[in-house]
Amino acid sequence: MGIRILVVDDHRNTRDALALGLALLAIDVRTAASAAEAMLALEQYACDWLVCDVRMPVMDGIELVTRVNAARPEVRLILMTAYDVSPDEQARIAAAGAQLLIKPVTAEAVVRRCREASRAGG
Repeated sequence: MGIRILVVDDHRNTRDALALGLALLAIDVRTAASAAEAMLALEQYACDWLVCDVRMPVMDGIELVTRVNAARPEVRLILMTAYDVSPDEQARIAAAGAQLLIKPVTAEAVVRRCREASRAGG
């Protein structure tokens, strides 16, 4: 079975470009434009990974991965950002069990991180 990824980013171009790159790598990928949309998608889509932007309106990515980790601990988590991450944010990311990638994030980098984590057993 292949990797299934839900990409969450409020910036359409970023979300669509990453999803297209993942699809070209034969990854089963879905997208969501907000944390609320992602929570709804997770009710119907059994993804292996959630790849999410840190800074989004209403509910940020750190809060989203915290909620997903509590509700669906089998889903592995990657956050991505183009901004500096404060020590408090780093602690919250670690507490949620998420990994952090710095933008620009390529589809290849996401797949590589997923495969490395799978080989490491985490």
